[in-house]
Amino acid sequence: MGVGYAPQTTASIPSEFSVYNYPNLANPGTTIRYALPEAGVVSIRIYNINGQRVADLVNADMPAGRHVVRWDGRTTAGQNAATGVYFYRLQFEDRVMSRKFLLLR
Repeated sequence: MGVGYAPQTTASIPSEFSVYNYPNLANPGTTIRYALPEAGVVSIRIYNINGQRVADLVNADMPAGRHVVRWDGRTTAGQNAATGVYFYRLQFEDRVMSRKFLLLR
């Protein structure tokens, strides 16, 4: 995890796997909330519209529960990402969810 990424965990255990972010018109970044019904390996990455990986937010064993991670709008190299359409991809064990959002500068 790089600068600006602060994962948080809450104690309640959800009954199903889910993910969403807010705000969707991100300025200067976005918060991603996800729920894990069981412990497992989680990967969250940000991609640009061309499919290029922009940032790695999480790549770790995570406990069951509700989690939060914030993307500060910076690339892995620490540069501000450009205005545009981005995707975050959350992989949890054999399950994958992707969502689109707009970053405005």
